[in-house]
Amino acid sequence: MPHDYEKESRSLIQEALQEPLVRIPAPLKPAYYAHQKQLTLKYLLQVNLFAQLAYASYTLADIVVLNDILTLLILTKISYTLLIVMVTIWMYHSYRNLPVFDLLLPTSIIGASAIWFFNLNQSESASVLIYQYASLVFIVLANLCIQIRFWPSLITSGLITLVIYLGVYFNTHADPYQIFLFSLIYLPVLTFSLYISWNSTLKSRIVFLQYTLNEYNRQAFENMAHTDSLTGLNNRRCFEYLAQQLVQQNLARPAPMSLLVFDVDHFKQINDRYGHDIGDQVLQTIALSTHSEMRQHDILARYGGEEFIAFLPETSLDDALKIAERLRHKIENIVIDLDSQHRFSFSISIGAAILESCETDLLTLIKQADIALYQAKANGRNRVEAYDPDQILDGELQNWQVKPA
Repeated sequence: MPHDYEKESRSLIQEALQEPLVRIPAPLKPAYYAHQKQLTLKYLLQVNLFAQLAYASYTLADIVVLNDILTLLILTKISYTLLIVMVTIWMYHSYRNLPVFDLLLPTSIIGASAIWFFNLNQSESASVLIYQYASLVFIVLANLCIQIRFWPSLITSGLITLVIYLGVYFNTHADPYQIFLFSLIYLPVLTFSLYISWNSTLKSRIVFLQYTLNEYNRQAFENMAHTDSLTGLNNRRCFEYLAQQLVQQNLARPAPMSLLVFDVDHFKQINDRYGHDIGDQVLQTIALSTHSEMRQHDILARYGGEEFIAFLPETSLDDALKIAERLRHKIENIVIDLDSQHRFSFSISIGAAILESCETDLLTLIKQADIALYQAKANGRNRVEAYDPDQILDGELQNWQVKPA
């Protein structure tokens, strides 16, 4: 039957792709995070570990520039690096919350920036004012690694900027000229890094939405190959493939399997009297009603013209006849309104057959059920008949041919 969820999702995706912000529709957010987790979780782990390694390696430069506070440098920076590395590894193996993991590096940089400027303010080195410009790397790293959502990067960037400016304020003893000079260099870098963050997250959303839309379109084309366009049921080729698969699987653990073949009584008269549009409506109504009666593992198809077929695994002939009778009764009580004054009803005839556990021939089963259908027609229509080999003339089954779809 038509996939309403896929149609709604496709519409939401197309609308989102036309928006400047390309927001992920709320129903698709879990799928978006799952998709991004598969693509980026390992990358985020590597980026976080390399960033911590880079931060720790700066200690070598610190030793040269801030050699008067070596013990404090090693104690603060190395300890903080080890702490963040352990948190990173734990989150990757145990927590695995992608939106949180995406913010781990920017959040850790807030603390790294605070430690950096704390150490600068403790040093008496003459190079402190120049060395503070190395803090630009913090905001670049923080925003380059954002992959999932942009607006949280605005918060983390704001906090990092606040920490850096507080550090510069105390480091320069509130010298307006030094703060202004620092701003001339820092603010363009901040703007550029935010643009990179925005562009990365935008591209992630576009790639996901386009990928999902392509998948829906691919599935739609595949469905066209094995789905009847009028009723939304399996077509004949798909039915025979799926049913044959179940027949083969049944060889390992034999169980009764039954088949129903049914069609509309006097369907040509319905078309001639009411038109083909009403005939199509009749077929769609039967498809919808029958689909609601089938179990999840049953295989239902439009087999050709006005003929339908249902394969019932693990179903005895008696149970199949009960299902058929329930379906026949349901169909005969359907009324189609042509207008306020005209309405009509219709009926189906059903043939049933069982595939014995020792048999593996699906085509033979279809022949038997179709012969039972003809018996139902001959006995007055709007009835169910089971295949009875004792009532079949010699050679009738061998000479039977499947009707063209």
